[in-house]
Amino acid sequence: MALTATTLLGGCKRDGASRHPDDASTPDGADPDANLPEPTGDPIVFASVGVPHGAAITMVAVDPLGGAAITRDATGGVRLWPALDGSREPLIVPIQDPRSMAVASDGAGGWTLALLDAAGGGRIVGVDKAGKMQPLASLTPTDPITEIVVMPGGKQLVAVGGDHVLRLLDHHGTELARLDQPSLRPAALRIAPHAEGGPQVIALTAGEFDRAEGRFAVELLPLSITDGKLALAGPRQTIHLDSPPTSDNPSVSPDGRAAVFIQRQRLGGATWTVIAIQLEDGRQVSVNSQIPNGVQPRFGLLPRGRVLLDDGTGLGRVVDLQDRNVELVALRSTPTINHLAATFVAGLRVAPASNWLAVHQLDTDDLAYLGYEQISVTDAALSPSALTVAWALTDRVAVEQTRQGDRVVVEIPRTRGLGQRFIEFLDEERLVMLDWAGGAQVVRWRDGEIISAADLGNNIQLAELGRNGEGDGVMFVRTNLWQNPSVVELTDGRFGGRYLTHASANLAGLLAPRGEPLDSWGAWTIDGSGKLRNFTLAELRPGLDTEAALATGEALSFGVPEQFSVGADETVYWVRTTGSRPTLHIERGETSEELQLPAGFVTMMVPSRDGRRIAIVQQRDPGQVITVYDASSLQPAWAQPIPAINGMSWSDASEALAIPATLGGGVVLDASDGTPLTARCGLAFEVRRTPPVVQGFTNQLSVCEL
Repeated sequence: MALTATTLLGGCKRDGASRHPDDASTPDGADPDANLPEPTGDPIVFASVGVPHGAAITMVAVDPLGGAAITRDATGGVRLWPALDGSREPLIVPIQDPRSMAVASDGAGGWTLALLDAAGGGRIVGVDKAGKMQPLASLTPTDPITEIVVMPGGKQLVAVGGDHVLRLLDHHGTELARLDQPSLRPAALRIAPHAEGGPQVIALTAGEFDRAEGRFAVELLPLSITDGKLALAGPRQTIHLDSPPTSDNPSVSPDGRAAVFIQRQRLGGATWTVIAIQLEDGRQVSVNSQIPNGVQPRFGLLPRGRVLLDDGTGLGRVVDLQDRNVELVALRSTPTINHLAATFVAGLRVAPASNWLAVHQLDTDDLAYLGYEQISVTDAALSPSALTVAWALTDRVAVEQTRQGDRVVVEIPRTRGLGQRFIEFLDEERLVMLDWAGGAQVVRWRDGEIISAADLGNNIQLAELGRNGEGDGVMFVRTNLWQNPSVVELTDGRFGGRYLTHASANLAGLLAPRGEPLDSWGAWTIDGSGKLRNFTLAELRPGLDTEAALATGEALSFGVPEQFSVGADETVYWVRTTGSRPTLHIERGETSEELQLPAGFVTMMVPSRDGRRIAIVQQRDPGQVITVYDASSLQPAWAQPIPAINGMSWSDASEALAIPATLGGGVVLDASDGTPLTARCGLAFEVRRTPPVVQGFTNQLSVCEL
């Protein structure tokens, strides 16, 4: 079967001179950009690759002295925030999905991290002042650990296991001492960083239900750590809670002299009482917080015997345990702040604000948001040489260029607020852009000069561009009307004729056979009856008779496929799914082959522009998987999980491909092995005094985490 068409979604582009992305010079050693003007657009600073959280933060642990924090997001990514004043960017911690975390200063400008996994094992990681990380120890799950704390100074850690045994470890994971008494049932740990004689750890028992009190009895066990030994350090006090201990209930004062907890004023009631108990003699004081909310509030300790309660309404209450009064305060809450995951340490209230970190200085009421402005990559374009990539963001178009190993990123002038739906390089210097409203432009990306413009209709849904390497090409455009796709001619870098095809189309794509004159380019369509029709420029320019056009076409023997694509060498690819297993059919002239694909509906199929490779995207819950195959042998070269993507752009020699994933970011992958060459998921790190606007996370995966 001789079919002359190109990929449904990717657009075939003619071969041209090409280099590997890392090869910044021409074969004769001359810089190809030496005589070109410097870009005039404003520079754009993207976030460091992989650093922004790719999902909302769900867990926060703070250094006992309030100097740093460690966070985990909904996908398990971990970041260390080494400066809560925003003077330093967060760092990626290469450990996935810890169940519990702890961090403390090492006394030399660095940090010691402890992260526990679901099996009860863990890792101890050292981070120096410059941010370099070094694994210090691996804790095996043979004695499962349920909670661990890092002592200020970072040299010692205290852990408690599921066997209720307390262990003192050094920062290399060596056990220095243990405390194992039949009468002790410790399950949680608290640190008093300013206790007399040095930082102190107080252990809490798991909480056993006391029928007489109708509440859970929890023992407070002060510990002594001296000369590498671990022992009880004072009288054991018992408190009663409405439920077993939580992350903040009870809390221990920084000096280790008292514990503060909350309980319902009456069993079954909705108001909460704040109670403080002195660990030395057991004396208590209680104050009604006047909170009528039935949900247990979070709380933190303030200086001078005050307690701040946060019930999630934004209206906080400061309970003064000395004067026994209650003061209402505004907590400066926003809808993005997760008060249930907030942590109160050293006069700070640290809470997630989606994928930002909110740091509230309680003494000065200074609330700062640390993080990265989210970007949405609606489309991506890769230049013929793969040395330049363009990102269509929601508010502008950015161009990123690799030169001598350095990446230069600029905004294309006059692209603000246009909402580009489609972008593609016409050549190394000119970019074709198409916005949602149908406004099409050919621009020189270095200075934003508009070379040509046209109105191509409204509500653009799909566009593809084929080029011949000489400034000529054909663009295929489809609107949401879904009938009569359009073919647009480009001549010498300018828009020419615009033509409607004369048929309804279930599937449609760009027609750009390699090596053929531009007259034979155009579009192909497949209607509901499975009839393939070609509409070339030679036929469209003089005008087509609708009835005659509909009478033409070739009935496909296999009917209407789920996906259909034709490479530049006229190899036909089509997909049909039986049950849950799709089958890829390949037709090369009179030869036919089949390839059973893994489970997953095929959403996109894009041959490379030189015909050597084909990329297939399949739907997998909750995201997608892209697999690149060798087009000749049909052997898979690599596969990557990815967010839901909008399209794909190959370089001319198929050495790289660019992928846009809207809120999941944008990435350029090495086509030989799938290695990310560059990835963008946010703008520069910043400190804000106003709540960030987060569009949400439609993807549970970020391309910056590949």
